[in-house]
Amino acid sequence: MTTDGTITLRSAARSHTGLVRKNNQDSGYAGPNFLLIADGMGGHAGGDVASAITVSRLADLDREPSGEDALEILRTSILEANDRICRGVAEQPELAGMGTTVTALLRAPGNRFALAHIGDSRGYVLRDGELQTVTHDHTFVQMLVDEGRITPDEAETHPQRSVVMKVLGDVGASPDLDLTLREAHVGDRWMLCSDGLTGFADVDDIARILAEVSDPDECCRQLIDLALAGGGADNVTVVIGDVLEGTVDTVQGSSVGSVHLNPKYAMIGMNTDADAGTDEDAAETQPHYGNGDIPTDTVPLQAVSDSEKQEPNAEVVSPSQRTDAESPDRDEATEEDDLDADDDEVEKRSYLGWIIAAIVIVAIAVGGFFAYNYMNNHYYLTNLDGKVTLYRGLDTTLGPIELSRLEDTTDIEVGTLNRFSQDRLRSSIQADSRDEAERIIENLRQEADKSGTVSGNVEDSTSPSDPAPSPPSSQSVAPSDAITEESQ
Repeated sequence: MTTDGTITLRSAARSHTGLVRKNNQDSGYAGPNFLLIADGMGGHAGGDVASAITVSRLADLDREPSGEDALEILRTSILEANDRICRGVAEQPELAGMGTTVTALLRAPGNRFALAHIGDSRGYVLRDGELQTVTHDHTFVQMLVDEGRITPDEAETHPQRSVVMKVLGDVGASPDLDLTLREAHVGDRWMLCSDGLTGFADVDDIARILAEVSDPDECCRQLIDLALAGGGADNVTVVIGDVLEGTVDTVQGSSVGSVHLNPKYAMIGMNTDADAGTDEDAAETQPHYGNGDIPTDTVPLQAVSDSEKQEPNAEVVSPSQRTDAESPDRDEATEEDDLDADDDEVEKRSYLGWIIAAIVIVAIAVGGFFAYNYMNNHYYLTNLDGKVTLYRGLDTTLGPIELSRLEDTTDIEVGTLNRFSQDRLRSSIQADSRDEAERIIENLRQEADKSGTVSGNVEDSTSPSDPAPSPPSSQSVAPSDAITEESQ
């Protein structure tokens, strides 16, 4: 229901490295006025840095709403976080390409919420027992769904479901944010999460836990356990806020994930003078081409030919002193020069053709090498005759050519795994190395052996070999220690 009184959020946040990843690239924040999830781009340098910078910058928004435009405040703050990420790359070039998703919910005047979103983290609201998605994934597979080329069910198991089309950070484009203003209803439960939850847990199970577990902190813990039970192959972060009328006792928000584990990351990119300098400094940053030479590939040809003109001969004959007899010789010389120039041009074109052909051949060879190396070091797990089976290569074909080969057949019966793991095996579970594949196999083996009796640990951990537990019930499992406390 809506209310004319003051509303606030009873919130909590938790984050876990997962059972396969070596570090946590997620960051999150939960406060009485503001919720935020930032999932650093996996596989890119500095994803944990990008998410930490973003949460550190935006956490300042957790304050009583003023009369200002909340959507504009949220938009400009996110753009400032984007600028800070780009300055961080300028300070530390090894972080080039870092980026992060952002999903943020800010309390606005008039008991409303300003919602900003970019990437594939998600926002949900549980209202009257029904779970509704309030964000739209900026992914390749979502684009295929929008175009009607695949179904939403097919998107959940598509091999390219992790390919993100829009993110915040050093990606060479200005952030294209989704911005909306939403009414606040007392009794609503908002949840922001990274794809480490939605990628490894069934949405019906997520909705059940959100509806059954009243305490936000305990609810976060059980949702993380659910993701770990589904394989836990990615970082998982959950932020929950219950809309209440009045105020809550605790007004201090809390951060989780990379921004909590690596507070020094939040300081990167804060030097606003990094890209400012004098005209002399700017001149020094320009490329130098020797003794003032002009690069021939960046200026008109005339600029080069003028500088290469020959000096006049010592003896100059005026036009009045020239005789008509000189004209035929001059014309013959001109024709010979033209023929020589044509021959030179043909020769240059011939050399250019050979150079281009050589470049193409080298490019094909290099591309083939890297493609072969990638396939040779890529693995995937699938269901073959009821057993968890490991293949090396890509789960696809190139015409009649199979791009994978059987590597190993395990003793794990697919029928002993939970339904979500079975669904993932049906479309194949990808692994970027043999070690990662072995860790996933071990997680599935322990899931099968323990038959859903183990409760997961939701502390941030750098150990990728922790067993993946089955989802616990809301009544039987006591909360484990999280990396942050509930924000009340």
